[in-house]
Amino acid sequence: MYSLPTPNPLAVVLLLGLLAFSRFYLYQRKTSLPPGPRGWPIIGNLLDVPLMHPWKVYDRWAKQYDSGILSLRIPGATLIILNDLNIVQDLFSKRALIYSDRAHPSVLNMMDVSRLFVFQDYGEKWKHYRMVFKHQFEANKDVPSRIHELAATRRLLGRLVKAENHEKELRLTAADAILSITYGIQAGWSGSIRKMRNVEPLNLVDALPLLNMLPSWFPGAQFKEKATRGKKLVDQVLQTPFEYVKAEVAKGTAVSSVASLFLASLEDVDSASQKELDDFQNILGTAYLGGADTTVSQLCSFTLAMLLYPNVQRKAQAILDSTINGRLPNFTDYGKIPYIDAIVNEILRWNPMTPLGVFHVLNRDDTYKGYTLPKGAICMPNIWAILHDEQRYGPHVNEFIPERFLTEDGGKMNPDISDVDAAFGFGRRVCPGRGRGLVLVFSEYVD
Repeated sequence: MYSLPTPNPLAVVLLLGLLAFSRFYLYQRKTSLPPGPRGWPIIGNLLDVPLMHPWKVYDRWAKQYDSGILSLRIPGATLIILNDLNIVQDLFSKRALIYSDRAHPSVLNMMDVSRLFVFQDYGEKWKHYRMVFKHQFEANKDVPSRIHELAATRRLLGRLVKAENHEKELRLTAADAILSITYGIQAGWSGSIRKMRNVEPLNLVDALPLLNMLPSWFPGAQFKEKATRGKKLVDQVLQTPFEYVKAEVAKGTAVSSVASLFLASLEDVDSASQKELDDFQNILGTAYLGGADTTVSQLCSFTLAMLLYPNVQRKAQAILDSTINGRLPNFTDYGKIPYIDAIVNEILRWNPMTPLGVFHVLNRDDTYKGYTLPKGAICMPNIWAILHDEQRYGPHVNEFIPERFLTEDGGKMNPDISDVDAAFGFGRRVCPGRGRGLVLVFSEYVD
């Protein structure tokens, strides 16, 4: 008589476990997390994560689900996407104590970038770093650093006359300005920033931690080799210019800069604690690695806008010519020419430098509007969607229209239109260099 084969007990246990996990996952999706694509058992929403222009996809999903807060689950992480400014402020500002940590992707951990305070979790060390940074880089702190910015811009004007690769020149200028302010060095180090782009900040290894165990030569594990190169690069960017300035200060030939002023303020550099020197070296590195890339982004956006909207360029030039009477503009003109200020705002709104911001991490379980947000969730502010909200910025938000920030007569900024502070982050993680950065891009735009 024919008999059925006896099922393998292990297979039965695995199947039952899979079914239980699937039911739990679907139940949790329906009852706890904010809305989002349904996902699959085991892999969750791994296949739903958009690879191209995710900020636009998330904005579309927000309208589809009629919700300013969305969620995705992937193996090893829960993503919370915030598409509404009020929700972002409720969480990142009003609940800042639990929403101010940072994500720690495995690749960045391999590069040891937690030395840079922009990647550190919220805490006493981070607060100390930020306080020192704000003190040293305060927007209107001293005229010598403004002269560095102006000189970098004028050097760009000289190079543009014969430039074949304008993007390269814009990158060089951004590095030039930041290096001059920070270290008193003209750009000879600009290649470092571009090399950083070879290392992806978020990687499959974070969804599949098992990949951490693979040797660097294993197919698909090339991220380890890139991370090794990236760590060497970060070491070089942090140490080389700082050591150069230390030597110049010792010889009495240092150019005025944030680094040289700090070192000169020490009674004896050689007797200063290594921790104090390392801390300041890391703060300076944060300024360089963060400031140069965001400045490049804004300069490229400005160039694109002027090419696509030549009427704006002509109007701005005419207003400048009638205002500054033939001289070259400088940083003292910032805030005095409303149409140019409106262009600065519109650049930040139209093409924000970090469309999804820098991710925040929730450090404990939380509830919001009936949703359960789990500890460790990666919270992503959709800055692009916030700055393209027609209720805040009027119609035609995909068009470049500086006039939206002006009164009807164009004579001053319109106080009834939302500002663009969202472009610089939120809560306690808002960019500490935004004041200096705005004046820097203003001087480069008008030149």
